[in-house]
Amino acid sequence: MELTLEVIPKSTWGKNVRSEYKSDWDKIRKLVYQKAMMKCQICYEKQETLHAHEVWEFDEEDHIQKLVDIIGICEDCHNTIHYGRAKLVGTDQEAKEHFMKVNECDELDWMLAVQEVSIKSMKRNKIKDWKLDLSLVEEYLK
Repeated sequence: MELTLEVIPKSTWGKNVRSEYKSDWDKIRKLVYQKAMMKCQICYEKQETLHAHEVWEFDEEDHIQKLVDIIGICEDCHNTIHYGRAKLVGTDQEAKEHFMKVNECDELDWMLAVQEVSIKSMKRNKIKDWKLDLSLVEEYLK
């Protein structure tokens, strides 16, 4: 799986599986870790700890943010995916280096990825009324 930069619209920050399914979050994340066999699903490195990362699709026409997967990933991949947050907390250089290492690419590819995610961010942040589709969670709770 390629390591990409992702953008979550500001209006949905904090609205996620963990916040919406508080009592079931431990069960869900442990199932994700078990499925990943404690190996990052992006860089494939064996890990002692994983992060449960929510994978979203965005329907900008109908304003739907749909959960399509939850994967187990390492801290470095998670930091890179959420590059905007990495910039805020001062780990952006590490994110850049990890992106280039995992994707076996150069700085130009990195700059293009940052530009692309910036454009997506501007578009998605113009939409204020995103609807969350968390129907995938039911699969984890069966």
